[in-house]
Parts: sequence; structure tokens; C-alpha cells
Amino acid sequence: MTAKPRLNICVTCTFSAADGQSDPRDGKVLFERVKTACAERDVPFDLHPAECLTNCKSGCSVAFSGAAKWGYVYGNVDPDTMIEDLCDLAIRYSESDNGIVAWRERPDSLRRNVIARIPPLD
Repeated sequence: MTAKPRLNICVTCTFSAADGQSDPRDGKVLFERVKTACAERDVPFDLHPAECLTNCKSGCSVAFSGAAKWGYVYGNVDPDTMIEDLCDLAIRYSESDNGIVAWRERPDSLRRNVIARIPPLD
């Protein structure tokens, strides 16, 4: 059995539009909000906290990964306005064969937030 794809959320991020470092960190807020949203539905992915995705200038950051799938890093994810769009994108990523979600099928708020695309190992 293959593991579910993952949505990794950096819990140490500060949102790039923030005035300064927050407590709790904006990334932790994002993680908790996505966790709550996921608990309300049966999602085809696992949610994991990440200590740092080294994308600090474009925080809050998330990364998608899965077996035989392209990986993606997204930045500038707003913990106040993008929760549902992030969940939608994670579902689309998980249900794709190779991790590629067509640009036009990505939620509008996240289309231009791709930082990197990483080739699959398999």
C-alpha cells in the first residue's frame, strides 16, 4: 500500500505581508486552520508540520509531496484567506496521477504562488 500524498506546512513561517514575527507563528496558525478544515472532511492526503522550508522571504510556505509525483513548494500562503483554496489544491494534487495540477485548475489565489517544482524520485 502506498502512503497518501502529503501537505507539509511550515510551522515556523512568518507571513511575508506581516509587520513582524507573530506568536504563535503565522505558519503554525495556518497549520492549525488547515488541520481543522481537514477534520471536517475525508481528505486524500496526510497533513504534516514542517519545522522550516527555508523559504522565509515568501512565508507562509507549504510543500506537496507524494510517491511518483512531482513535488511543489508554494509561498505567500495567507493564513487568513487561503485555507479553503489550499485544501482544494491539496485534494487536486492528491487525486492527480503525477502531482501535476493544471494551472487553470488551481485555485486563483494560489496560481502564482509556486516557488519550486521538484521531479519525482520514481
